[in-house]
Amino acid sequence: MKILSMLFVFIGYMFVSSANWIVRKFGQVTYEQIVFHLKTPLDSETKLIISYFQNTLMMAVIVVIAAYIITIKMSKKKCLIFSIIFLICTLGLSWDTLEMNKLIKEYKNHKITSTFYEENYVDSHHVAIKAPETKRNLIMIFAESMESTYANKEYFGDDLMPELHKYAEDNIHFSHNEGLGGFQNINGARYTQASMISQLCAIPLRLPVRAKRYRPENGFLPGALCLSDILKKDGYNQSFMIGMTKFFSGTDKFLETHGNQKVLDWEFYSKRDNLPEENDSKRKRIVRDDALFKYAKAEILELAEKKEPFAFTIMTMDTHFGNEYFDKKNCQIKYHDKGVKDNDNFKNVVSCSDSQIAKFVEWIKEQPFYDDTEIVIVGDHLTMSSTIFTKQMDRTVYNVYMNASISDKSHTQNRQFTALDTLPTILESMGYIIDGHKLGLGVSLFSGEPTLLEQGLSVNKLNSELDKQSKVYNKLLFGE
Repeated sequence: MKILSMLFVFIGYMFVSSANWIVRKFGQVTYEQIVFHLKTPLDSETKLIISYFQNTLMMAVIVVIAAYIITIKMSKKKCLIFSIIFLICTLGLSWDTLEMNKLIKEYKNHKITSTFYEENYVDSHHVAIKAPETKRNLIMIFAESMESTYANKEYFGDDLMPELHKYAEDNIHFSHNEGLGGFQNINGARYTQASMISQLCAIPLRLPVRAKRYRPENGFLPGALCLSDILKKDGYNQSFMIGMTKFFSGTDKFLETHGNQKVLDWEFYSKRDNLPEENDSKRKRIVRDDALFKYAKAEILELAEKKEPFAFTIMTMDTHFGNEYFDKKNCQIKYHDKGVKDNDNFKNVVSCSDSQIAKFVEWIKEQPFYDDTEIVIVGDHLTMSSTIFTKQMDRTVYNVYMNASISDKSHTQNRQFTALDTLPTILESMGYIIDGHKLGLGVSLFSGEPTLLEQGLSVNKLNSELDKQSKVYNKLLFGE
């Protein structure tokens, strides 16, 4: 019976510690996020796995030993009662920490069929999209977990992203207020792969409850029309650069399905440059941002030599979780603030990324092709780590459109918008004319037309509708 009691203690602690670890690392996960990552391969992260076992299994063993010592003089019956109460309490805490009621609600929503898409979705295949006479190049930077929130001195004691803040002030920046702001996080766009698809295709990434038919290897959202599809039709040379392996979360299948872009990832550079399996970050198969930007410069120069216009996309990574990696070789430690939860050096990581992105942008501006090139910098989603934010903070995702063909700022402030609005906004910023200004579930912010949120939907209501089943969406997902 004593062994059974200690087993209950072990199980209880594993539950609550796992729940806390998940929320610290990934924020409040959604049902959609869980289903997607169960269906697609993830590149293993040694550091993440070690962190999990250190915070769960190892501590669980210590807790069991401590519990055994504390209860050594207890009767078997009292010990069992103690362990059962402990198990019930930890299960309750785990339930609350993971917001299981919300996950169950999302699961139930996935079983409901909605007409939301029939009422709001604009089939991009049937919209007149006219390219400008002189096509402009596009350089798009997905800045991992980059929030406008980081510029708020009231929250963090300093503007952690002064360079990106200045770019927003000097160029086209869409905000939910009259200062530095951005777009709202929504279901189907809360993690990297989902946000990328939401921004490039104007539809969220969501899976039906019965996801057995979902096989990304057979085509990733084959029914959708995405930015890369449109640019391919108009003769663009396209390259996509990522510091991880392209197989992460089915990225390769998405890029093959849409535009068949040239992909430059860890696999590509490891073969070409004989990269070590583990670099100085002590993680497998990672090209860090500083090296990635150097590779990006070479690729852009190669693209610029060709006659056709080009579109180049790069995804940064150092700010993953807000504190993924601090580049000691290229950035100075600026912050030693003990008043903020800065144990993982997030202030310095964000500040470093801000500086590195700015150096890359300034290099682009010095190139002869810049006059014909637009730069779009967007965050992908809110930072997943929960240790550096509070629920009272006003958090939105960063965006800026530099050297756009449109300079009108009349519709840039006090907007309520999401990642879904990025696709038509990018196209119109490049000089494209979109009949009705709408594609998918998105609307060009330059047009001043109301977005889904500006039509009266709250974020919660929109999330609820996006979680539901849709015959229209299933055609986009399965291509049938």
